[in-house]
Amino acid sequence: MLIRHLWSNYWGYVIIKVKGKGLEEFLNGAATQGIYLWDVERLSRELLIAKVSVSDFPKLREAVRSVPVTVRIRQRVGLPFLWQKLTRRFALVIGALLSLTCIYLLSSIIWFVHIEGIEKLDHGLITGVLQEAGVSPGVWRSSVDPREVEKHLLLKIPQLAWAGVRLRGTLVEVTLVEKAETPADDKIPGDIVANRNALVTQIIPFTGTVLVEEGETVTEGQVLISGALNSYRPPGEDGDSRYLRAAGMVRGRVWYRGFGEASVVTQVFRRTGQSCTGYRLTAGPWSWQWGEVTPPFLQYEEEVEIRRLTLPRFGWKLPIQLETIEFYELETERIETDLEIAKETALRRSWEAIEVRMTPGAEILSQEVDVTTEEHNGDVLVRARRTVEVHEEIGVFRALPAEKREEIGEGSR
Repeated sequence: MLIRHLWSNYWGYVIIKVKGKGLEEFLNGAATQGIYLWDVERLSRELLIAKVSVSDFPKLREAVRSVPVTVRIRQRVGLPFLWQKLTRRFALVIGALLSLTCIYLLSSIIWFVHIEGIEKLDHGLITGVLQEAGVSPGVWRSSVDPREVEKHLLLKIPQLAWAGVRLRGTLVEVTLVEKAETPADDKIPGDIVANRNALVTQIIPFTGTVLVEEGETVTEGQVLISGALNSYRPPGEDGDSRYLRAAGMVRGRVWYRGFGEASVVTQVFRRTGQSCTGYRLTAGPWSWQWGEVTPPFLQYEEEVEIRRLTLPRFGWKLPIQLETIEFYELETERIETDLEIAKETALRRSWEAIEVRMTPGAEILSQEVDVTTEEHNGDVLVRARRTVEVHEEIGVFRALPAEKREEIGEGSR
């Protein structure tokens, strides 16, 4: 059936409507003439629809010559009829062909070049190198070889660590990765020293000479890993002739002590509702005051509002300003808190005093806390003393003094 359908569409067929009282005689006559009808559908006693090939359609005249029926064409289907319609609209066919040609040509040209990943390099430099490699808007897509363009970028721009080129339709995506430059500070010679008093537990040297051992107690500022290379000293020359940047990891046990205190009775200042206002006008070096410039309150707080004279139309700011000073009387109110809350506050403050000095990522080994309560000027004062033992990085880099670097010279590099 599929082959028959394709064959019929290729050669063409028509859908006919047969109307009359002699439908049976018409079908018998068509069969006698050797006319093949298919998809015959009888809609009523005097009406049927059928399909017949283009080559058999003229033969129907003999089948209906003496039969009381009329035959009408309802629809023409197939390539012959489609081609006949197209030949009547020659301009439409030419326009469609030209459109397809233009779409094909336009899709074969690079229209956009997108570059990403550059931070320090000049965009114009990248664009120029891409043009040398044949990548720019307007070139044929087939002329762009992504692998060759990547090689060209890496050869022409030494600052690049990696380059990737990908074709996506009419778009060329260029992804670049710049080399990480070593900062100038990272080339300065120096030593690794202890940043605090500690007991050394671990030493992993990368560059330089280790001067301490595990289990040794060191003090703040003591050299742990030296950048001096005594083995490279020329014969007969005193002092270090070579110096590099020492590097390594030194960890140790460090003890911190922190103190915190909190009062059971807290004094809070509140406004009484009494206030007074003073004014001060300043014009250049001159100043005038009026109102309550000096408040009559023992305890007070002030709020100052400053207004400057300007001429927005001309954009001028004149050296004239008016200050309005509001003074608010304050009274002291004593508020008693729970003793446990005061202890928690003192403990928190003792920990905060230690936390700001600890190295980020330090491992806490142990801690001791001592909380005492005492009276002070009629007030109950809670004091907390905390001792924390941690395991952390204790080595920091200390650059060689500038004058020493000049004596050593280029050998330090």
